[in-house]
Amino acid sequence: MLTFIKIAWRNILRNRARSFITIAAVAAGLCALIFLKGFVDGADHQMVANYTDLFVGHIQVHKAGFQKSMGLDKSINNEETIAAVLRKTPAVAAFTPRIKEFALISSPESSSGILLIGVDPERERTVTTLHKKIRAGSFLSAGDNDKIVIGRQLAENLKVAPGDKVVIMGQAFDGSIAASAYIVAGLVEAGAEDLDKNLALITLRAAQDLFVMENRISEVAVKTHSLDDIDATAQNLRDRFGRKNFEALSWKDISPMTYQWLQFDQVFTSLILFIVLLVVAGGILNTILMGVLERTKEFGIMLALGTKPSQIIRMVAAESFFLGLAGAGLGTLAGAGIVLVCGRTGIDLSALSQALNNFYIGSVIYPLFRPVSIAVYAGIVLFLSIAISVFPAIKASRLSPIEAIRS
Repeated sequence: MLTFIKIAWRNILRNRARSFITIAAVAAGLCALIFLKGFVDGADHQMVANYTDLFVGHIQVHKAGFQKSMGLDKSINNEETIAAVLRKTPAVAAFTPRIKEFALISSPESSSGILLIGVDPERERTVTTLHKKIRAGSFLSAGDNDKIVIGRQLAENLKVAPGDKVVIMGQAFDGSIAASAYIVAGLVEAGAEDLDKNLALITLRAAQDLFVMENRISEVAVKTHSLDDIDATAQNLRDRFGRKNFEALSWKDISPMTYQWLQFDQVFTSLILFIVLLVVAGGILNTILMGVLERTKEFGIMLALGTKPSQIIRMVAAESFFLGLAGAGLGTLAGAGIVLVCGRTGIDLSALSQALNNFYIGSVIYPLFRPVSIAVYAGIVLFLSIAISVFPAIKASRLSPIEAIRS
């Protein structure tokens, strides 16, 4: 066996051009797979991070049933009970209380239905990034109980600007009419049409006064230290709170459509990567088969001298292993290097910025470096480079020595 391994190694070195083509085919294919996987993982990771950081949060804690039928009647009157549990949960980085209710906003020019959110300005900054999306005016500060922040498109519809006055009307917790006037402090441009057209923010204190909800809140938005902590933390909170009184929902539960789109994207990406993998396998098969056909006479002489067909198969397989190993090594280094570099500098897709913003991705995508994925793809390509050599090897072992020598 060792003898045929040595022969296989010498055959690789003897025809350097053919060997280089095979190694290049393996390396280029694997490099493309690693880059595509890193790019898609990075885009998906950014979408989840931007979506949750913008407004939703990683987890939301409500009174049981609030998510199905939002209303002030499903408010929480014991916030400190929830806060005590969250403070003792290691994966929780920050949390903030909110009041959430549908209302009507009016200006001298127009009116519109909105989702009105009462927030604690300082604590909201630790959970979401809405304060970074202000395009005119300023975000709310502690004590700004007479001010409001609204979406940019909503402001255009109402024909108002920072400094103008708007009126909010709705139904209070006790069933009375809730109405109050606010001065527009700033315009937020989240990049998502549903938020820019329908979102309005006032302080938590102002919302409690407006809706007659002294010491009551609608939800607690939670931010975990990592996206990987979300599911386990949500389950942990559900177990600790119990399901009868409270519901702890991850962003997947809050926005199932977004999560389903992400799953569809991952399936579609896997299909593309599988097609690329087939192309890579075809390229490897072509180069190995070409090498076998070029050496028909050589194999004929070996068979005529008494070499067994099984030994021919092992020799060709050994050559494929060495070539595949070299190609996989180079492809892994190249692919990982590109992903690392692009992961730091980003890939600017400004021409598609509007479409990407609608999916919460952003115009600059940072590929994600995941060693496990890289190792898996390297192993698959190496396995393929050996497995697909079986057909050419069997073809070589079945040659007729006389016909092969005459060819």
